[in-house]
Amino acid sequence: MRKWALVGAWLLGAGAARAQSGYAAPGFPMMPVRRPQPPEVVAPPLVSPVLARFWHEADAGRQAAGRDQFFRFVSEQAKYPPAARPAPDRPQDLLPTGRILVSIRVRANGSVRQPPRIVRRELARPEADYPPAAVRALDAEALRVLGALRFVRSAAPQDSLLVPMRFITE
Repeated sequence: MRKWALVGAWLLGAGAARAQSGYAAPGFPMMPVRRPQPPEVVAPPLVSPVLARFWHEADAGRQAAGRDQFFRFVSEQAKYPPAARPAPDRPQDLLPTGRILVSIRVRANGSVRQPPRIVRRELARPEADYPPAAVRALDAEALRVLGALRFVRSAAPQDSLLVPMRFITE
């Protein structure tokens, strides 16, 4: 009798070891399987030159020059995000294009109060026509560029600015 008990225990032990790989009995917790995370691509932080507060300028020439410098920096830094492009297995997905209006608040020291806020999206088609991840990628790119802005110091405690960012595909 004892011999059969040992054989039975051995069979149960071998079967349990094999079963543990993907099954947990009801009421017993299953140990989580840790999968390695893919390496995260970290872009270098964006550094903005100190820009003029062109909206405070009384001189039309200096105001235009400051506005041009501001929009030149924004257009050079903002790129159409690769995450907004369709996945290789879904080539039929539409590319979101259009304009995103972002509100930024500039502190007296010239830094942008984090985070900027998306006020409105004016996309070429209704937002529901695009994959949600693509729209979020456009938002993230707008916030990345506008969150890095630096302006000259001012006596005003805080300024608010509404910035349109246009995303088009090449």
